Amino acid sequence: MDGENNNYHNLELETIYKNFIHEFAHINGVFPVLKYFMHLWDEHVWESLFKVHRNWKNPLSIMDHSSKSVPESLVLMQVIKNGMQPGKSVNGYSVSYDTFRKLHIFLEKLYALHLGRDLVMDDLWALHKSDLLERLLGGLDIFNVFKGSLFLGDDFFQCIKGVYWDEDALIFFKNLHNLFISFLFEDHGEKETSFNLELEKVLVLMAHCSAVLSDSKYIGAEDVLRAYNTLFKILNTDITALVNKKYYAGLLLCEACNELYPLLEDEAPYDFSSCSCGGELKYVSSE
Repeated sequence: MDGENNNYHNLELETIYKNFIHEFAHINGVFPVLKYFMHLWDEHVWESLFKVHRNWKNPLSIMDHSSKSVPESLVLMQVIKNGMQPGKSVNGYSVSYDTFRKLHIFLEKLYALHLGRDLVMDDLWALHKSDLLERLLGGLDIFNVFKGSLFLGDDFFQCIKGVYWDEDALIFFKNLHNLFISFLFEDHGEKETSFNLELEKVLVLMAHCSAVLSDSKYIGAEDVLRAYNTLFKILNTDITALVNKKYYAGLLLCEACNELYPLLEDEAPYDFSSCSCGGELKYVSSE
């Protein structure tokens, strides 16, 4: 029976893929994006990311807030300042506070994936007090070299609100996303659905940013492809090099010899694999 189900699923995927190629093969850049998606598949990146998502617990819900305050996100503050309030509903393919918040959470999960563990408070400070979010919004697929304004201005957020979808581009986006999700999941339970919606919101935001950066009022197919290329690139990038290490102000403790190692401003716990005695090192926050 399992073999029959797998054969049916493979035939269904083949049909979805052929229909997609028949309709959208003419769009310049679509085949490199498909190839990039499959590269991440072969490297088990999607599988690893979904595992983090499936087991995700909001780090703020399991931390003791009495010791250290939660880091504020300048981007989310700018979003609220520009009229995108928490809880305000919009249609699924527009931007809102929740859209930016989903990118915020996505980066936390990606950071946890790279660290190979649950996040602690200092991880959140190092991540959200870096300029990674601004790099992504202001640079997209050149986020790793983007050196623009660290504080995106009100005009940027107002322009994002004023961007509209080209009808054909939205159809292309929906079909491309459906193709990828069909490859990722045979079954669509609660976790698969929430993973799908989170990725969709991140991509919608990036497509809006692409149009703004191109000085366009409309999101076209090229903006959709740039959004996917940005997503794939950050999944393929070790973002530990882009966080603000100065917020790791604690100590490394060797549980084998009880040696303590203070971290310098440009050092993070993951820069050290083991103690000089060979023992495992554990990060102890300064708070």
